[in-house]
Amino acid sequence: MALVICAVVGNVGRAEVSIAPDNTRQKIVISADVASHWQDGPRQKPRDVWLLKGNCSITQGLATVRGDEAVVWVERQGDFGNPTYTVIAYVNGRVVIGQQPASMKSAGLQNDLGASDTTKPWYGRLYSDFSPEFPIRSPVTAEPDAKPSIYRKAIERHAPPAGIERTQFTEFQPEQIPPPQFSAPVVGSRRVIFESRSGMGFESRGFQNPNNPDESVTIVSGGVRLRIDGLGRTVAGIRVGETLDIEADRVVIWMQGDAKSLLSGQADQAETVPLELYLEGDIIFREGDRIVYAQSMYYNVPAKTGTILNAEAITPVQNYAGALRLRANVLRMVGKDQFIAEGASVTTSRLAMPTYEFRAGTLVLVDAQAPEIDPISGAPAFDPQTGSPVIRHVQTVTSTNNVVFVEGVPVFYWPTLATDAREPTFYIQKAALKNDSIFGTSIETEWNLYQLLGWQDAPKDTDWSLSLDYLSKRGPAVGTKFTYERDFFFNRPERTFGLADAWFIDDDGLDTLGLDRMGLAPEEDIRGRILTRHRQELPNHWQLTAELGFITDRNFQEQFFEQEWDEQPDARSGFELKQTLENASLALAIDSRINDFFMETEQLPRVDHFWIGQSLWMDRLTWYEHTNVGYFRQNPASVPVDPSDRATFGFLPYEVPVEGERISTRQALELPLDTGPMKVVPFVLGEAAHWGETLDQDDLQRVYGQAGIRTSLPIWAVDPAIESHLLNLHGLSHKITLEGEFSVTDASEDLGEFPLYDEIDDNNVQHFRRRLAFQTFGGPPPVPPEFDERFYGVRRGLMDNVTGPTEIAEDLKVFRVGVRQRWQTKRGPPDNRRIIDWITLDTHAEIFPDEEENFGENIGLIDYDFRWHVGDRLTLLSDGAADFFSQGGKLFSVGASLNRPPRGNLFLGFRSLEGPINSNVLLASYSYRMAPKWASSFGLTYDLSNDGSMGETFTLTRIGESFLFSLGFNADQGRDNVGIAVALEPRFLPRTSFGKRTGIVVPPAGAFGIE
Repeated sequence: MALVICAVVGNVGRAEVSIAPDNTRQKIVISADVASHWQDGPRQKPRDVWLLKGNCSITQGLATVRGDEAVVWVERQGDFGNPTYTVIAYVNGRVVIGQQPASMKSAGLQNDLGASDTTKPWYGRLYSDFSPEFPIRSPVTAEPDAKPSIYRKAIERHAPPAGIERTQFTEFQPEQIPPPQFSAPVVGSRRVIFESRSGMGFESRGFQNPNNPDESVTIVSGGVRLRIDGLGRTVAGIRVGETLDIEADRVVIWMQGDAKSLLSGQADQAETVPLELYLEGDIIFREGDRIVYAQSMYYNVPAKTGTILNAEAITPVQNYAGALRLRANVLRMVGKDQFIAEGASVTTSRLAMPTYEFRAGTLVLVDAQAPEIDPISGAPAFDPQTGSPVIRHVQTVTSTNNVVFVEGVPVFYWPTLATDAREPTFYIQKAALKNDSIFGTSIETEWNLYQLLGWQDAPKDTDWSLSLDYLSKRGPAVGTKFTYERDFFFNRPERTFGLADAWFIDDDGLDTLGLDRMGLAPEEDIRGRILTRHRQELPNHWQLTAELGFITDRNFQEQFFEQEWDEQPDARSGFELKQTLENASLALAIDSRINDFFMETEQLPRVDHFWIGQSLWMDRLTWYEHTNVGYFRQNPASVPVDPSDRATFGFLPYEVPVEGERISTRQALELPLDTGPMKVVPFVLGEAAHWGETLDQDDLQRVYGQAGIRTSLPIWAVDPAIESHLLNLHGLSHKITLEGEFSVTDASEDLGEFPLYDEIDDNNVQHFRRRLAFQTFGGPPPVPPEFDERFYGVRRGLMDNVTGPTEIAEDLKVFRVGVRQRWQTKRGPPDNRRIIDWITLDTHAEIFPDEEENFGENIGLIDYDFRWHVGDRLTLLSDGAADFFSQGGKLFSVGASLNRPPRGNLFLGFRSLEGPINSNVLLASYSYRMAPKWASSFGLTYDLSNDGSMGETFTLTRIGESFLFSLGFNADQGRDNVGIAVALEPRFLPRTSFGKRTGIVVPPAGAFGIE
C-alpha cells in the first residue's frame, strides 16, 4: 500500500495521511458502537458527517485505525457512474494503528502513526471507488445545534498553527464551518456575520441605489455565507435568541449606508434597519431547525418575508419514519412562521418520480417555533445536556384543490385540507380488500376525519378517524374512533388519556362462531358497539377512571371483533375515583349494567381501602389490610333468542339475581424472623364479612382465619473458570431458591352459599363455561366441583392474599413447595460482557394432608417452566402442569424459538392436553424477510389426535419504496371458513400493522440511501 505524507506538524502530534490512488479499488469499512449522522454541503453534492462513539474502527486494506471516538466526513467527488469517495477522519482516545505496511514506518511516523497504541489523535484522508460501508446503520437526521467536543477538535485540525506553511496540500474545510464565537448582540439589535462559503474568498462591487440615495446596493459573487444573530423573541419574560443562516453562490444586498462593514466579517445593526437580500445559485436557507433549498430567493430581514422559487426541503418530521420532502414552484414567506406554496408537492419518497405524492394548488404552512413551557413553573424548558431552550413546533397545513397521486396516477381528490403537518398520512389511513365465506367480499377503509372536515385548530395530541366498510354478505358499516393522550385537560395541567370507539353495521347475515354454533340469527339488525375509556390524573394524587361499554347483542364482539373479545377487558360502564398515597389507597366506584346478555355485578356504590406492606413495631411486623363497603346487585345473563344458541346455554351455579350490602375487612400480619441464610415468616390472616343477601335470599355473616409459615432458602455456586465457545459460556453461576409454605384455613360458612360479587372470569370465559357443561359433561351447569373455577381458586391460594376476591374462601390445609433455579453466564464483547440467564427452571407442587380437600388425592397441582437460551437467538422452552384426581387436567408443551432480528423469527411447538378435553396440537409459525423487497409469514395449527388441521395463515408482502402491499390467505376449520385478503399500508408510518404482526423491522425508505 503506497502512502503519501501530506504534512507533519512539529511536536503537536499531528499527521495527515492520504492513501494513494492505487488503493482506491479497496472498500473503506467504518464501524462503531453508536453512530449518528447528518448531511451538509451543497444540495447537489451533499457530504455526510458521522459522529462515532465506542470501539470506532476505520479500515481499508491492511490499514486500520481504532479509537474511542471519531468524526468522519464522506465526500463523493466523481461523476455519476465513476464515483470516487473521499473519507476524512479524525480519531481520538486510545488510538491504535494496526497492520500498517513498512512504508508508514519508513516515513518517520513511528511516534504518530507507527506505534501500536497512542493517546494522540489521528487525522487523515482515504480514497475509494466504492461507497464506504457502515455496519452500524443510522438514519439521516437534522444537524444538531449542540455538538460534542470532539467535533470542535476535528474542525480545529483543519486550521494549522500560525507560522507553519503547508506544501503539496490544500487545506480541507467543511462547507459548513461553525461561525466564530462572538458575544451575543445587544437586545434590540441584530448581528450580521459575512463569510466566504468555500474559504476561497468572494468578489463584491457596490453602488448607490439611483431610486433611493440613502440605500446602497452590493453584489457579491464567488459563494457567500450570511449569518444573522439576534432575531429573537421574548417568552415568559426571557429573551430567546434565534439565528438565520443563508448560503448562496451570489447575493444582492440592499441596505442603508455602505455595505463595507458587512463584508469585513461582522456588523451590528438595529433590528428595524432595512436589510433586503436577493440570492441565486445553490441556496441553503436555515432558520432554527428548518432548512430550505432553492435556486433563487428574495428575503426581507426585518419583515421576515420573502419569495423562493423552485424550493425543496428534506427534513425529519415527528411521526414520520423517514424524512418529509416538500417541493413548490413558488414558496412565499408572508411572516416569520407562515408560508404559502403554489404548485406544492409533499411526499416521503426520495425518487425523482415519487411512488406517491400529495399535490395542492395552494398550500399554507404555519410552522410556529416557540420554547416549550414547563407546565409546573410556567417558564421555558431547557435541555439539561446542552442548556439550550427546548423548541416546540406547532405545524399546521391548510390547502385547496388537493389530489393524491400513486405512481403518477391521481387516485383521490378533495377540495380542502387542514391538518397537523406531523400527521403521516393524507385523508386515508388504511385500506384493505378481503373475501371469505362469513363476510363475503369486504372493503375496509379508515379516514382522517380532521382532514376531511378541514378542522384547522384540531386539539393537540388527539386522533379522530372515520371507518367506512362494506361486507357483501353482511351489509354496510360505519364507525369512528377518537383517541387522546394529553398533559392538559381543559387548560389544567392534568395528564389525561383515553379513547372513544364506535362501529355499527346494518347486518342481514347469520353469525358463524364455531362448528356447534353455525348460522345463528342475530338478535338485532343494527348491530355494533360503543367503547369509551378515560383516565385522568388529578391533584393531590387522585385519579379518575371512567368507562362506557355498550354492545347491541351477545355475539356481536365474538363475530366482528374476535381479538377484542378474547384479549381486551370487558365492556363495562361506570367510574372510579381513587387516591394513592405511598402504600395506601382509597377508591370510590360505581358500575352499572347496560348489556343484559352478560352476567355482571353492579356496584351502587363501592368503597375500597388498601394498606399494603405497612411496617409496625419497629419494623418487626408487616401489616396488610383491605376493607370494602358497598351495595351490590348481581344480574344473571338473559337467555339467547336463537334456538341453537339457547340449546347450549345454562346458568352458572352462582348466577342468581341477588342484591344487597356487603361489608368486609381482611387483615394480615407477618413476622419476619432472622434465622441466618433461611428466611422464615410466620403469618396470620383473617376476614370478617357481612352479606345482606346470599344465594338463598337471606343475609349471612362469615369469618375465616388462616395461619401458617413461609420459608425460603437461597443457595448458589459460582465457577468463573468454565469456558465453552460452543455453548458461548464464560463462567457459570447456579442460583437456587427453595420455597415452602404451610397454611391452615378455616371458614365459618361454605363457599357455595355466596354469589360472586367479585367476578373472577371475563365475559368470554363465562360464555365458554356455559357450553363446556353441555359439550364435555353432557348436561347443563354446574360442572363437577373438580372443574369449578371457585374451588380451583381456593386450591391455588386466591384466599391467601388481602387483595383476593372477597367471596373465595374455604376450609383448607396445604403445603406449597417450590424450587426456582437460574444458571447464569456472561456474553458479549470481551470488554463489555453482560450477565444473562442461560437456563431457568421453576417447579412448584401442592400437598394436601386431607385428601378430601383435593378430591381424593394428596398431591395437587404440579407445574414447571423451563427456558434454555442456547444462544442470543435460539431458545428451547417447555412447561407443564398436572392434577392427579380422576380426569384431572394434564398439560405439557415443548418448543423452540429462533429470532433473527431484524430479518424474522421461527417457532415450532407441540402441546398436549389430557383430561375432560383431549388434544395433541402441533404449532408452527415463521416470519421472514426473504429479500430487500419481499417478506412472508406463515402459521399452522394441527391437531394430531382428533380434527387434523385447525387453521393456517400465509401472507406475502411486497416491500415497496413507499408502501407495503400484502396478499394473505387463511383457513379456519373451526368455522369452516376460507379467506383471502389484500392490504396496502404506508411504509412510513411510525408503527405498521405489518411490523406488529410479523415482528420484522422494515426501516423507512431512504434511511440507507435511495432504494
